[in-house]
Amino acid sequence: GLRRAVKVQCTWSEHDILKSGHLYIIKSFLPEVVNTWSSIYKEDTVLHLCLREIQQQRAAQKLTFAFNQMKPKSIPYSPRFLEVFLLYCHSAGQWFAVEECMTGEFRKYNNNNGDEIIPTNTLEEIMLAFSHWTYEYTRGELLVLDLQGVGENLTDPSVIKAEEKRSCDMVFGPANLGEDAIKNFRAKHHCNSCCRKLKLPEMRSHCVTQAGLELTSNNPQCLGLTKCWDYQCE
Repeated sequence: GLRRAVKVQCTWSEHDILKSGHLYIIKSFLPEVVNTWSSIYKEDTVLHLCLREIQQQRAAQKLTFAFNQMKPKSIPYSPRFLEVFLLYCHSAGQWFAVEECMTGEFRKYNNNNGDEIIPTNTLEEIMLAFSHWTYEYTRGELLVLDLQGVGENLTDPSVIKAEEKRSCDMVFGPANLGEDAIKNFRAKHHCNSCCRKLKLPEMRSHCVTQAGLELTSNNPQCLGLTKCWDYQCE
């Protein structure tokens, strides 16, 4: 991992940002991660890394808001990302990221490299379909991976930014594996019933005839005879 996480109880808070008596997770970056990124962020390295992580989780959070508004009623679960805050500890002289502590069975649905579990229930299918949806919704610019959490509540996503797309104001954290993760996800993602309910196109680059014969998108027989499931075939 990239960070160290500690469970703490809040005993006092200003402005009701945190709630007294509640449990929270405080996250700090490992020294080797800070050393690696100090060549890029020469000053306030830890602060910059925390801000990138917060920006990443809030970007994923906004995508869940859009997803939950657009999804059909036949998709029963509504994924949400936890609120994450920036915390400065004066006694330690260090910046941290803090979020509420989740209780229940913690599960991971896919990794930041694009690998995913084989879904066995509707919740798992929805989470994997959400990753697929983020790629289509942003027209291939972003892909939300590393989905993990308790039930519908998620945390620590990786928002993968395609290298050939420019979003200078959205630079995400050190877990971003870029184009390699997108290519791996496109190659390995298996569309499920929730992908079909969302009317998402197949990710893998091939054309399929009505008889089930697979043809490459470079095959001229695809043209006019088959339904193309890859945007590059247009």
